[in-house]
This record gives sequence, structure tokens and C-alpha cells, in this order.
Amino acid sequence: MKKTQAFLVIGFIVAAALAVGFFMQMKEEENSRIKAESILSSVIKEKDGIEIALNRKIQEKEKLISYLSASLFKEKTINSKLAQNLERSSKRFTMASRTMKPIELEKIIVSSLLEAEGRVLAVDKQNDLIVVNLGSINNLKNGDRLSIYRGDDFIANAELVKVQNRISAAMIIPGDNMIKDAAVEVNDTVK
Repeated sequence: MKKTQAFLVIGFIVAAALAVGFFMQMKEEENSRIKAESILSSVIKEKDGIEIALNRKIQEKEKLISYLSASLFKEKTINSKLAQNLERSSKRFTMASRTMKPIELEKIIVSSLLEAEGRVLAVDKQNDLIVVNLGSINNLKNGDRLSIYRGDDFIANAELVKVQNRISAAMIIPGDNMIKDAAVEVNDTVK
């Protein structure tokens, strides 16, 4: 019986040792699981932070794309209007040069040869032509553009078609910037 008791005690000790080993292994696995969950949680937080930052950048880029698209559309619209105005002006100029007789201008005496800004000296409303007191002496040449003002108000643009020494003839360019119902008049300022 002592043998049996000894076997029982040894069996109990072995069982207790196994139980302690299993318990320690379970604790190690639980600690490893907790550590893995903690690492996974920090990785998920980092991923969420990166995702938020990327979404912000995407929104900023989308706003920039939207702004640039609107600007491009505006530029295309402006270019289209300018092309239409140029085509109309070209047709009018071609028609005027074919059907109109040359305009004889009266001799004009200019008081100052080097005025910083010019004045409209004559207006031919029928042909949309003006005569200004600026010329090649002011470094102007055919094709140059002039702006016409009355006081501080912009009236129209004109393109030089005939430049002489002290006076020039220019064709008024129709545009969107003209003051409504304002026509170019004698003594308007030319810049």
C-alpha cells in the first residue's frame, strides 16, 4: 500500500506540476495576446490618423482642382469673347476698307509734341474711326492699341490704323468694358 500511496503522491505532484506549467503557459499566451492587441490598437490608431490626413489632403486637392477648373473655364470664355471680337473687328475693317472712301482729315495743329497722354481730335462715328494727337513722334506704330477715357471712366479701346508724325487714325474696338451708351467724343483722353 505504501507503493500505491507513493504512486499517488508522485501522480499528484506530476499533475500539480503539469497544472502549474499549463497555468504559466496560459498566462504567457494571455500576456502575448494582450501585447499583440495593444500593438494592433496602436497600428489601427496610426492608420486612422494617416487616413484622416490623406482625406484632408484629398479635399484640399479637390478644392484646388475645382478652383483651377473654374479659372480655366473663365479664361476659355474670355478667349472665346476676344476671338469673337477680333473676328467682328476684322470683318468690319475688311468691309470698311473695301467699301469706304479714304477719309480726308483737316490739318490739325498740335500744341505740344511730347504730351504724356493724347486727346481725341476728331470722331467719324459712321466708320468707328477717331483721330488722336499722338503719332510716330510718340513711338506709336500701326497696330498699337490705345485706351480712351473720359475723366477716370474707361470708354473704349482703339487700334491704330494710320500713324503719321504727330497724329494718328484709329479704329474703335467694340468691347464689353464700354460704359453703356457712351460714345467716344472729341477731347476724350487717350492713353
